[in-house]
Amino acid sequence: MSCFSLLLLFSTFLPQSIEAATVANTFQITTDGSQQTSPFIYNHLVVYTSNSDFWGYDLETATNFPILERAGQQFTTGFFKNLVVYEDTPIDEVTTDVRVYNIQTGEDILVAGGSGSQGSGATNGKVVLYVDGGACGPLKSYDLKEGTTTQLVAFTCHPVRISGDIAVFPLADPNGTNIGGYNFKENQAFNVITDPVFQESPNIFGDKVVYLDYTTGARGDYNAIKMKDLKTGEVSTVYESFANSLQWPAVSNHYVVWSESSANHVGGVKAADLRTGEVFEVQAQGPHQNSHTMPAISKKTAVWQAWRTGNGDIYGSSFSKL
Repeated sequence: MSCFSLLLLFSTFLPQSIEAATVANTFQITTDGSQQTSPFIYNHLVVYTSNSDFWGYDLETATNFPILERAGQQFTTGFFKNLVVYEDTPIDEVTTDVRVYNIQTGEDILVAGGSGSQGSGATNGKVVLYVDGGACGPLKSYDLKEGTTTQLVAFTCHPVRISGDIAVFPLADPNGTNIGGYNFKENQAFNVITDPVFQESPNIFGDKVVYLDYTTGARGDYNAIKMKDLKTGEVSTVYESFANSLQWPAVSNHYVVWSESSANHVGGVKAADLRTGEVFEVQAQGPHQNSHTMPAISKKTAVWQAWRTGNGDIYGSSFSKL
């Protein structure tokens, strides 16, 4: 038998394609003994709240640095390119305002203030979305160029997310909750998901919307991380569980991440590869962990808060293939 025949025979018994496993290279971003929370990420920069101000972390240089320090209480709610959206509670006040800070120019803009609370701010660089009422209320849009405010829908609740010209948000329903959307190109609201029971915690990147789907919210009942492709209308299940509680999915062009909890004050972070469907552990479940951890992701790097040290720190994980 010729060498070519032997090689051909041997190759028929080999897998035609082997998907490489994903490795989560997890690291700790803050360690200073105080509490840090509300991390967001865009490309190589992480922003987070620390001692009521907000700071940044450069993934390329592994350095933390202050971004904005001011009187009162602040915490981050959104981040896009050089714009950090945050809630501000001035001294001697109990209601929150929405502001946006430009890291490059140092400009600090009041988006919504006055009586009552405003919150859940998010931006695409053109507009800042927020909920007039704090946790729930009318969804409004502030045009960063024109300085004008427009009401988009009459009622929604946290969280509000935006990618490009599409915003997503929860909608109340007599039998549960749904996911709504707003198309800024068409200046029109639309339904993203109107399935029975509960669909909540939407997040979006491009045409992909991820959300939590569940029946009652009781531990042991069905809950799942699902995804809808707005271009094709296809809905798929990323991950599901009858044993653990799933929370707060986030999506990039490569991955979906979410938190998972098997008991009160026990939790961890998982992720899925959008191209292969592979599900993998990012941070193993452990004690002293908020069971409603809210991760964020940009490209192949995720960030979140964990209580593993007892005071609340920011962690990150960069995904790579073996």
